[in-house]
Amino acid sequence: RSRPLNQFEMETRGLSYLLKDPTCHDAAIHIAAREMAALVWGPCNLIPAPGHTGDTSANRRLARAIAGYVVGGAQVYDILGRSAAVDSACQRHRTNQPPITAAEHHIIRTNPRLIPCRPTYLVDNVTTSGTTIRACQQALGFGSGLVFADAYHPHHT
Repeated sequence: RSRPLNQFEMETRGLSYLLKDPTCHDAAIHIAAREMAALVWGPCNLIPAPGHTGDTSANRRLARAIAGYVVGGAQVYDILGRSAAVDSACQRHRTNQPPITAAEHHIIRTNPRLIPCRPTYLVDNVTTSGTTIRACQQALGFGSGLVFADAYHPHHT
């Protein structure tokens, strides 16, 4: 917020906001999915991160689109949720609150289904502080973050 965004940053920000909506237009999903799929290799697992309410539909849709572009193939496993909703990072920023810890995300495994032992990516549309991905890793015990946009902003301490 210290300088105007350049064209690329404006487009990325706009697309990242669209990706949060589970009814986002397919074209937007596939733009992000192609870019994200180029960062991973298959065969692999894609696990959608839950949004602040615990719903995975937006990231599940993104993960499914990514799977269609991963060279070597990818399988989506929707196995995470939240035991309690949390304020969104955007809302916390607007109200000048610090980011929450990984434990405060209340991310849990909602399905005990076993998944194949292969590279596993935790799919999230936007990261702010990185604690959602860390909370997903803690709930599963493994996984690497695969995120479309980084919305990091410093907080007051």
